[in-house]
Amino acid sequence: MRHATDRIWSTIANNHQPNISSHIDHPIRQAGYPPDQSTDETNSTRDKPDYPSLPKPDWLRGYAQLVTDRVSEGWSCYMVTILFSQLPGSRQAILHRMRDEVARVYSTLVTDVHRKPKNARPGQLPVLIGAFDLPVYKVDRSNAPPVRCNGGLHLHTLVLIPPSARLKGSLVDYFQDKQDLYVRLDKPIQRIHVQPIVDGHDRVVDYMFKNVLRRRLSYDDALVVLPRSRTEL
Repeated sequence: MRHATDRIWSTIANNHQPNISSHIDHPIRQAGYPPDQSTDETNSTRDKPDYPSLPKPDWLRGYAQLVTDRVSEGWSCYMVTILFSQLPGSRQAILHRMRDEVARVYSTLVTDVHRKPKNARPGQLPVLIGAFDLPVYKVDRSNAPPVRCNGGLHLHTLVLIPPSARLKGSLVDYFQDKQDLYVRLDKPIQRIHVQPIVDGHDRVVDYMFKNVLRRRLSYDDALVVLPRSRTEL
């Protein structure tokens, strides 16, 4: 039986892209990690995830604190997962192109959050914290074929929206209404998933950085934080 939270997912698909088999691990339910039984994880992997048991570095605790502090101040928090079509070149070249696309997404979003973002105070702008990710082995993947594009690289981010945002409705509604701005024939973003996160934020941060903790991706390669400077607005 599907949970009610499944119905709040927004999927923005690029219908102009080739039919590429690309499915990610269903990231986070509304209550945070671990996912519920409607995901493809078995009881053994769901009850005993390996990444939360790894030592948490200071930087990971810092990101979790940043997120929980914003939420306690009334900010809205969403998991935004981005899938890309196949890109040419080495992994570094692919990551560079993906980062450019994430910057495009952010620079488009920020103007709808604040009318004059270059003149806004930092507390009036959305915050994006994320990490590139790779598929994780599951005992039962019958319902989740792996991401086949770009060696499995995809992106999980937490997007924090300030209470002063001029958005009408939730970020889920926003991406549904504005999908033509983000998923376009001339751009490599293939699909965007958006889901509200209302609690368990520290565990969501753990989830995003699991492959950094496992050393499958380096911190420098995986990390995405926006905005870094006014020029990115």
